[in-house]
Amino acid sequence: MSVNIHGKDYITVAERLAELHKEFPKGPLSLTAEVLFTDPVVIKATLVCPRGTFTGISAANASKTIEKESPYEVAETSAWGRCLAAAGYETTNGIASAEEMKKIPQVDNGKCPRCDAPMSISKSTGKPYCSALCWKNPPKEPIVPEVVVSDEMPF
Repeated sequence: MSVNIHGKDYITVAERLAELHKEFPKGPLSLTAEVLFTDPVVIKATLVCPRGTFTGISAANASKTIEKESPYEVAETSAWGRCLAAAGYETTNGIASAEEMKKIPQVDNGKCPRCDAPMSISKSTGKPYCSALCWKNPPKEPIVPEVVVSDEMPF
């Protein structure tokens, strides 16, 4: 069963694993996870089966709460999902799993806070960016913050 995130359906890693076990009830030839780095945590999953050899790599972002609390589990789950998707198991909207897509923040009202153009999601990073690419064209006049002068003390 897919999960709808940001208007698209994504498959969970558990569903991808279920499909693998359905095809190979006694297990594939090999299914491994390897820690490549510990700071940040980067995990590589490898599947060897009659379809071929497939890998998936994922890193945990320590600035996010769940990834900071369980970095190995989060990175491993994403690595499994990417590995299984690369092998062709349950892909509906590319390699990203539902678990990975849940980590991407929803863009407020879908508009760029700088120029009000619609936001898009990067296919390579999964992060939102301005569709007008306003960040490539800085304003001609410097942006000066508004200064409020008041006779009242702030405390």
